[in-house]
Amino acid sequence: MSAFKSSKVTPEKLQKWLENETSADVVFTRLHLHELDRRVFDKPQQFATWISYADALSAKLPEMSAISILTRKFGDYDLFRMIEAAKTSSDMNIKTLATELEAKQMQFWLTTKKDPDDIFRVYNLQSLRWKNIFKEPEFTHWAKYVDDLNAKYPEEPTWMYSTLTKHYKDEVLLKKIYELRWTEDAEVIPKLEDDWLQAGIQNHKTPYQVLLDLGLGKKADNILVLVASKDLFASIWVKYMQAFNKRYPDEKTTMVETFTKAFGDIGVTKMLYAGKEKDFGENAENLVTKLESAQLNMWLNSGKSTDDVFNLLKLDKATSMYNFQDKQLLNTWVSYLNIFIKENPDKTEVLFAALQSRLKDIHLNEILNLAKNFPSIKNIAIKIQKAKIESYHASNESPSSVFQLLGLENEGIHILSTSQFKLWMKYVEDFNKRNLKQESWYSILSDEYSVERMIEQAMLSPSTVKIGEMLETEYIKYQVGQKTPPERTFFLLGLKKADDKTLITPAFKLWTRYLNEFNKRYPEEKVTMIEGLRANYYDISLLYMFKTARNDPTTETLVTNLENALINKWLVEETTETYLREQLGRVDTSEGMIQRYIKKRTATTGKSS
Repeated sequence: MSAFKSSKVTPEKLQKWLENETSADVVFTRLHLHELDRRVFDKPQQFATWISYADALSAKLPEMSAISILTRKFGDYDLFRMIEAAKTSSDMNIKTLATELEAKQMQFWLTTKKDPDDIFRVYNLQSLRWKNIFKEPEFTHWAKYVDDLNAKYPEEPTWMYSTLTKHYKDEVLLKKIYELRWTEDAEVIPKLEDDWLQAGIQNHKTPYQVLLDLGLGKKADNILVLVASKDLFASIWVKYMQAFNKRYPDEKTTMVETFTKAFGDIGVTKMLYAGKEKDFGENAENLVTKLESAQLNMWLNSGKSTDDVFNLLKLDKATSMYNFQDKQLLNTWVSYLNIFIKENPDKTEVLFAALQSRLKDIHLNEILNLAKNFPSIKNIAIKIQKAKIESYHASNESPSSVFQLLGLENEGIHILSTSQFKLWMKYVEDFNKRNLKQESWYSILSDEYSVERMIEQAMLSPSTVKIGEMLETEYIKYQVGQKTPPERTFFLLGLKKADDKTLITPAFKLWTRYLNEFNKRYPEEKVTMIEGLRANYYDISLLYMFKTARNDPTTETLVTNLENALINKWLVEETTETYLREQLGRVDTSEGMIQRYIKKRTATTGKSS
């Protein structure tokens, strides 16, 4: 046995021990290695001799291999530390011996199917919590062990993630993985991500649980943006859900179902409306549309009645004396009513009859107003509402009461384009024909809405221009009656915000009409157009305004008249040329105005300066 060489034990003696199958533990003692405890590498020759002996003996007795005995004596952790220390030795014999023993230890772990959790601790990776573990060489060694273990035992796969998750939350773990994106270690990301995904699938972790683990289950306010913008964690979650559904088709889930588990039916509804109201971009808008449809279909496919969804959204508890308090939830419910009736058209009459018997008129009409937006339930909504109008006629309800009963105070700025407003206007007309005490539709409307904004909105659509013009006439009549100063009306019409475009806006035309009517009614308090303008704008702003309006052929004459009126004001105020240049010099048209002023002043007073 040429392999056995020792200064104290002859090869012959070692050979004899081998033939007699003398225990490797006994030989360890006879070589006095036990006296060194964890410093066995201090005697590299004896230690190497013993390793050779133990491995030779293990050919007959596998349990007697050197690495198995050393592991029993020192444990995985201490033995690993001893080997690591020996690898740094300047003695090449020790370094070589340590490298050989390192390979044997790894092989021993594989043979004995050592739990990756244990090896994780051997490498002391649990102490690297606050570092990026994936950048550490110890992690590379441990990951290789897991790979080798799976290669050796493919029928019993194990996952790095199963160990890592005992030390890190998913959210933290994946953040650390993606910190590698811009480093030389980036190539490991797909493997780590796949390991995380496969481990979750293997452990039957639901998409809902993964949503929570990734920290997405607490972000209802912005989760749509995260998904639409392909945020890192949101994208991972979507990928996981797809993989889960493929692996477990009988447990297939959807995005909206998972969101509902996390945030509830009301939470998801609110989230979708927030996504519509805020400008999150086209991707988010498309996602919201898909999820809205998915939510309705989720309820429908799960067999929920319209009453079930009404209660789910807590609409039975969300009413005040005058209306449903949450318009978003009500809109969603009416959308469900529509899709439910599409699938069950034979239940239309029964459902609407139930609504009429259960709800007060003011709440019923609010639903009917929304229902008229859906072709499948529009006709029955109109039919019921017309019948209601007849009943209001019969009881001689006042127009102001009917305004409330029809839910018109909740329609918003687009009220003039609604069919219920047209019904109400006809009701006011008929009411005034039958009653000596007349009611003004304008007064009722102006009590609830900003008439100025309604006029502006009405003039944008051909279908509401006529009522818009009626509203303008009534507005002028009312404000003149109130003796509202033209300077104030200018502000109310939003003209103070129109800046240089003031003279070319529809609101300015309305103000001009009002100014004329006011001056006719109150000649002793006459206000000129230039006075009204100067009450709201500085002269320099007027010059910018004139410049813009001069480019419009319809206001060119108006501009000339206003420029002349402004010059006349300067004359009356005896404004100096120096002052005008200081105040107006930044406007490129100012010099022309100043020269006209000088010329007129000279012609009027004979003074040139």
